[in-house]
Amino acid sequence: MRASRLRAAFAAFIVVAWIPYAQAADTDMAAVLDAATQAPGPQLDVDPQMLADALECADATDTVRPGAVLLVHGTGLTATESWRKTYVPALTSDGYSTCTVRLPMRALSDAQVSSEYVVYALREMYTRYGDRISVITHSQGALEARWAIKFWPDIRDKVDDVIMLSGSSHGTLVADVVCLQKLKGCTESVAQQRPGSQFLAALNNGDETPGDIDYSSIYSYTDEIVVTSALDPSPALAGASNVAVQDICPGRPVMHIPMITDAVAYALARDALDHEGPVDPARIDRKAACTRLVARDMTPVDALINVSTYLPAGASIFLTRGMNEPPLMDYAAAQLPDDAYAPSSRPIRSLLSSALSLGPSLR
Repeated sequence: MRASRLRAAFAAFIVVAWIPYAQAADTDMAAVLDAATQAPGPQLDVDPQMLADALECADATDTVRPGAVLLVHGTGLTATESWRKTYVPALTSDGYSTCTVRLPMRALSDAQVSSEYVVYALREMYTRYGDRISVITHSQGALEARWAIKFWPDIRDKVDDVIMLSGSSHGTLVADVVCLQKLKGCTESVAQQRPGSQFLAALNNGDETPGDIDYSSIYSYTDEIVVTSALDPSPALAGASNVAVQDICPGRPVMHIPMITDAVAYALARDALDHEGPVDPARIDRKAACTRLVARDMTPVDALINVSTYLPAGASIFLTRGMNEPPLMDYAAAQLPDDAYAPSSRPIRSLLSSALSLGPSLR
């Protein structure tokens, strides 16, 4: 009996003694979450655990370079489909630690909400790697990265480079076509990519390249999704280094999703990543880049796998039930110009502005 009482007393002592340490651990974890979700700028409304689960990192396998690279995928795709066989192995094998962020619903839901995932990812990576982060985006991913930088002031101090592949920064004709369907309409993020959408008006109002950040926009004149022209390229940003792959290799046909594996696009992205400042076409070895179809450190099989993602991307975009453009968040509504128009109310004007670059310039 005495022995059992002694064991019980000892167990009680251990429990009581452990409580402060357990409370301290809980407090530390709460502090970590608070640091990533409660920093300056709009409050992050997405559940912190969902934000954390969406971030996946791979450390460099060789010489570790300063900071790390965040990869942000585009509409209808996932982080795995876009980056697992392309930029992640290519960069990690060359000394860059990389992280991918999985945007909700294949990046088909409200881009304002998806941007919170990017905000969290950049804060967490800055803490983890102890240096400014570079961001490489594809398609719609440029919008989330730019939205995070525009509306969360602390993010500007955490980002070194923003490198955009086929970014839909000023909208896309395809979004108009999808949204003009009478039977289904379009998803939230597709509606937000219509030229003249409230989202784009708020995003592009004022300085398009805020902060002490190097912006590089890399695009193609043969892109069938982010349709662009030499006179008014949609991906181009005021204040950025804007380069088409055809500026390096005239006549080179590069479509939207294959931009991820294209040798010239990759050479341009690596130039921006590896050097101080944004991309500089003068540094590109044109002969080496133009004679390759697939990016260095990627294989033709990787390129074929990448092209195959057209199927899930197209299916998700065209089969998901339409919801149209969501209203702007309160913090962004103040950025909406008075003369902005809703493309759903002026479909013909919106369609023509996409095709002929006749719409209102926000640059």
